[in-house]
Amino acid sequence: MINKPLISIKTGFIIALVIVTCSLLFTVLLENNSALMMVFGDIFPIFVDLLVVLTLFYATARSLKYGKKVQFAWMFITFSFIFYTVGDVVWAILELGIYQSPFPSIADGFYLIFYPLFAIGIYYLSSFSFTKTEKLKIFLDMGIIIISVGLIFWTFLISPILASGGDSFANTISVIYIIGDFLLFFVLLRGIYSKYDEGSMPLLFLSMSLLVMIVTDIIFAVQTSQGTYVSGGFLDTGWIISFVLVGLAAFLQATPEKLDLSRYSKLVNSIQKHSPTPYLPLIWALIAFIILLWANNNQFDSNYILTEFLVGIIILLVIIRQFITTRENKKLLFLAEKEIESRKLAENAALENEIYYRAIFENTGTSMLMIDEDMTISRVNSQVEILTGYSKEEIEGKKKWTDFAIEEEIERIKGYNELKNEPDKRPREYETKGQDKNGDIKDLLVTVVTIPGTKKQLVSLMDITERKTAENQIKSSLKEKNILLKEIHHRVKNNMQIISSLLSLQTKFVNDEEALDILKESQNRVRSMAIIHEKLYQSNDISQINFGEYIESLVSNLFYSYNANNTDIKPVYDVEDLSLNIDTAVPCGLIISELVSNSLKYAFPREKNGEIFISLKFRDGKYYLRVRDNGVGIPEFDVEKLDSLGLLLVFNLTEQLDGNITINREQCTEFIITFEELNYKKRI
Repeated sequence: MINKPLISIKTGFIIALVIVTCSLLFTVLLENNSALMMVFGDIFPIFVDLLVVLTLFYATARSLKYGKKVQFAWMFITFSFIFYTVGDVVWAILELGIYQSPFPSIADGFYLIFYPLFAIGIYYLSSFSFTKTEKLKIFLDMGIIIISVGLIFWTFLISPILASGGDSFANTISVIYIIGDFLLFFVLLRGIYSKYDEGSMPLLFLSMSLLVMIVTDIIFAVQTSQGTYVSGGFLDTGWIISFVLVGLAAFLQATPEKLDLSRYSKLVNSIQKHSPTPYLPLIWALIAFIILLWANNNQFDSNYILTEFLVGIIILLVIIRQFITTRENKKLLFLAEKEIESRKLAENAALENEIYYRAIFENTGTSMLMIDEDMTISRVNSQVEILTGYSKEEIEGKKKWTDFAIEEEIERIKGYNELKNEPDKRPREYETKGQDKNGDIKDLLVTVVTIPGTKKQLVSLMDITERKTAENQIKSSLKEKNILLKEIHHRVKNNMQIISSLLSLQTKFVNDEEALDILKESQNRVRSMAIIHEKLYQSNDISQINFGEYIESLVSNLFYSYNANNTDIKPVYDVEDLSLNIDTAVPCGLIISELVSNSLKYAFPREKNGEIFISLKFRDGKYYLRVRDNGVGIPEFDVEKLDSLGLLLVFNLTEQLDGNITINREQCTEFIITFEELNYKKRI
């Protein structure tokens, strides 16, 4: 969890501005009072130093998350400013406490330790990841600039100080200060050539601090050599500004808040686009050459020879740099030529593909539309003109995809368009109704795909009006045929019911028990077939019958026919939810009718108490029909010599089903019949 910073970036910048403003304001107000100016000039920087050191400690503690190298760099910067602060305290004690000149003094020792520590910290903080060629060019550029700056320092600072003939110890300290600035200039230059990103803002402020400090130190060296430096004067504000910039850099490193430069994005982009860095070596080389011209008339021979030598080295580095640049430019030119060639090939391929795609688009045989995100039609093929009656000029860029839909379909099409980025929720193909220029309604098959990498969609339209008309006619014809077949089944059932009723009437005029049984059995057989036709005309599928329901209806009728409902004989069912076609259902129903009738007539001669078990299951592509009772059992018989019409029918009907029959007499009488569903056979 990120802790909320104590102060915001805005508040930090305001504090920095207040510090600099106070320094300038007191300098102006105390300009005529040299004693108070000296006191302010010695005391005020100490408070600024302490504030900066506290901020640096905070940055060091918070920078570990960026890596040990970053924390190590901030640690060196912190130690450097601790030494600088001690130097300011010693300077103030010497100047204000014991009224001794602070330069040269022990304070200079602390100041001079500051330079290498500060330089090391910034050196490790900058990022310098480049290719070998880039590093070589940067080193050459830095060499040109450093030698040029060194020449300036020697010519206008070090040489005059050494030639002044003053206190040699003071002169040595002054030269060491200049060398320290030269060291800071090196790390400044390395920072300028470093790679910057969003996390490099602290380094940018440190680089600005270096620049201000170097300029201030140079002015201080000049004023000291001329004896014009005034403690607490305007020059001290330069060091204050440098310290404040270091404090801001430390604060930006420590705070989790990011500096928002979005409002200055144009300025930042302009600076990055027109960076002066590539021109720095040439500018400094020119300055070095100007110094050489100046030295020709203003320097001793020994100094002039040194200047000539250094300028010669600069010219050599410039030539080497130009040679590397020329080779690099040739390589870049070669790569550019290859890139141009590859782009031309790509353009030609794209043009060729465009021709192919346009040919495909125009000759798919269907109407093709390309629609934009707002459903505006951007391109159509010639088939669309035939389908809609509009010309391409009337459609492209002027009409929306929904303009061709009927009013009832517009909302649905808009809904599908809103789901274009969710293909799983939107159908790729659907049917709709559209209208042409004449207002004629057409049935359309729509196929929609999103063009990869764009927000455009490709729509294919197929006129299926004739097909839909034919489908409706077929559906109407099928409906009529279904009604007709149901009516046939209904009439067959009614006719069979009439036959069953006639047989029932006939039984009233027959006194012979055997003849009465024959009529009743015939009636049951007719009824079993009548129930099948009844179930068929009541079913939604007239080719299949729900055989579970049929078995229960059939057995219920048989129990009623043999007056078994008033006895303790109970039917038990174990029937799966199966459907059979009529060719299989009729013989299977007759088999069940015969076996259940046989059980009701002969299985329970004395006590009307028991169970008749009926089971039908489907396993491994075959049907298994079991009819079992727990009555007296059935005697052994020879199928070839059967005198029972019912059992003879069972065997014949099983053969008709291409099935097998097994009789189990172990504990009860059980008929097991296995068969497969018969395919429909065409009647002649």
